[in-house]
Amino acid sequence: MRKNTKYSSITAHNSEEIAVALGIASEVDRAFIKYKVKLSSMAVRAISNSNLTVKEIVVKSGVARSKVSAIKNGALAGISCDLFIKVITATGAKLSFKMAA
Repeated sequence: MRKNTKYSSITAHNSEEIAVALGIASEVDRAFIKYKVKLSSMAVRAISNSNLTVKEIVVKSGVARSKVSAIKNGALAGISCDLFIKVITATGAKLSFKMAA
C-alpha cells in the first residue's frame, strides 16, 4: 500500500490493502470486500474479452451506462455485487461459485 502525502490519498493493490485503507476490521466485512474485488476484476476481464461496446453491454445488462463505464474502469465504490454479475453475464462470460470451508 502506498500513501500519497501530497494529495492525502492511498493506493491499495489488493482486497486486503483496501480493507486496511478503509479501516475494516471485521472478518466478515473483509471477506465481502475480497468477494467484491474478485467480482470487479472478473467484470473488467469479461468486458475486455467480449469485444462488446459499453452501449451493447448496457442494452444486454440493463445496467446504467455510467455504472458500466465505472465497472470497465475498475471502480468498486457505488457498484453492487448484482451489477457486477449482470455485466459479466451480459458479456457472455459464465460465472461459477465455489465455497471452501
